[in-house]
Amino acid sequence: MTGHRTRSRAAAATAALVGCALLLTGCGIKRTGVIDSGHAATVKVSGSKGNFLYFVSKEGDRLVPTPFSVPEGYNLNPVVLLRLLLDGPRGRAGEVGLTTALPRLPDGAEEQLAVSPYAHDGTRVRVPFAVGNLSDLARMQLVCTIGASVVTDTLSPVSLQGSDTTLPAADCDLKR
Repeated sequence: MTGHRTRSRAAAATAALVGCALLLTGCGIKRTGVIDSGHAATVKVSGSKGNFLYFVSKEGDRLVPTPFSVPEGYNLNPVVLLRLLLDGPRGRAGEVGLTTALPRLPDGAEEQLAVSPYAHDGTRVRVPFAVGNLSDLARMQLVCTIGASVVTDTLSPVSLQGSDTTLPAADCDLKR
């Protein structure tokens, strides 16, 4: 008789566990497919003492500000910032898939890079390659990187001068 009771209790416990498992796993929620929710959230970083290089997202459709810092009390020369931008993403920025729409700086052309001091109409960036046929993203990489660095906490207008033409001053427009 003890064997029969043990089997009955085991069967009842198994039934109770199976019932609970069915209730917990079948809570009435139907399966759905993957829902495309668009791009990841973006954040505007302001009031930072660091500098930003603007690279192209891995999707290739927008600019992503990439912060880096310099020691307290130091200001980075905009020409150095321009050279860093033209070298393309490195370190963590490259690892996460950021790219550039800008051409590489030709060997020995570093001396041809120039960024004018800020004036009432903005600043001018001189590069040793054609700027007339650059994509909107490539232009905005230059405009946003230099425009955000010339005057602290301000987006300054930037004109681009290349080997082919000089483009009128533009403001950083991250919506492009």
